[in-house]
Amino acid sequence: MMPGVEFREFQRALVDAFDAFDLTALARFHLNLNLREIVAAGPTNQMAFELLEWAERQGSPIVVDLARGVYLERPRNRKVRQIYEKLGLSPQLAYQRAGVAVADSPEWTTSSSLEALVSPRLHFIDMGIWHENMARIERQVCRIELDGEPTGTGFLVGPELVLTNYHVLEPLIEGNASPSRTVCRFDYKVLSDGSVLEGVAIRLHDSAWRVDLSRYSRAEANGDPDRELPAADELDYALIRLAAPVGAAPVGKSSGSPRRGWITIPEASATIEPGQPLAIVQHPNGAPIKLALDTNGVIGLNANGTRLRYATNTDRGSSGSPCFNIDWRLMALHHMGDPAWKSPKFNQGIPIAAIRQRLVGNVELRSR
Repeated sequence: MMPGVEFREFQRALVDAFDAFDLTALARFHLNLNLREIVAAGPTNQMAFELLEWAERQGSPIVVDLARGVYLERPRNRKVRQIYEKLGLSPQLAYQRAGVAVADSPEWTTSSSLEALVSPRLHFIDMGIWHENMARIERQVCRIELDGEPTGTGFLVGPELVLTNYHVLEPLIEGNASPSRTVCRFDYKVLSDGSVLEGVAIRLHDSAWRVDLSRYSRAEANGDPDRELPAADELDYALIRLAAPVGAAPVGKSSGSPRRGWITIPEASATIEPGQPLAIVQHPNGAPIKLALDTNGVIGLNANGTRLRYATNTDRGSSGSPCFNIDWRLMALHHMGDPAWKSPKFNQGIPIAAIRQRLVGNVELRSR
């Protein structure tokens, strides 16, 4: 089958979660496959067995596409979640409360125990929708690399547009690096057996890579961000164009693979209040993709709404990461931590509303 998952285990998960009709629908919706063409009519366990044998013959990408479809259809089924996690399709989770790691918290974002951790303090969440949105966002976040070295994180905001920080790409912007040696690496993650999926590296457009730029503030450059308020055009972002519209392309190799898509920059601002949860999808220290979630994350906005502070953990390489509320609504672009790194009190991002306000009129923003 694949590392970490036994054939019998996958078959039992299918039988536990689907009847014959739903198994047929699964194949049609997620693999664009007429199940009757490869599987004889019969008991569900027989159909599941033959479907898995067929997928195994096609190779790992089809097995992954099947597992992804199974999870999207039955995210609350325990056996299905275990298959999804063992195949390394669920990002690892660093769960925090007010910036402090929570002991014995779930390791994977698909863990059903998240309901017990989140629900007592927050509104009830439709876990199926939450997991589906999380999986979608995972494939839209990338690691930024200059000359083969990781420098930060970015995320798709259009078919071929990536948003990250100005300072992440500063060597390129100032002409000290080449766009031909700058790539955005998607799907870079740790699998359940400990191996690392290297993902896919997409280079920048040769000539039209620069779409829109906004520098950081002078006070931030001097390590004293509270000295003065940033101006409305000091938002530390870079909007860049890739060589290919990867957001419009499927993630897997089968005809039923989901489109990668992109994260929509919302027209209306999400409510921001102290004590709100805040999640950051990131590549800390250039590592495979991680999720940090703090249910008491938001500290507050600055006086002119150009900066948002929060307690959710980040590290070097997290600059350019998307920040979300608990409903996966984009809130901010992470850009720096407290300069008092020995005893930090906050991390900081650019409210996405401030970025959108500057972009409107300069760039065509598309919804997914």
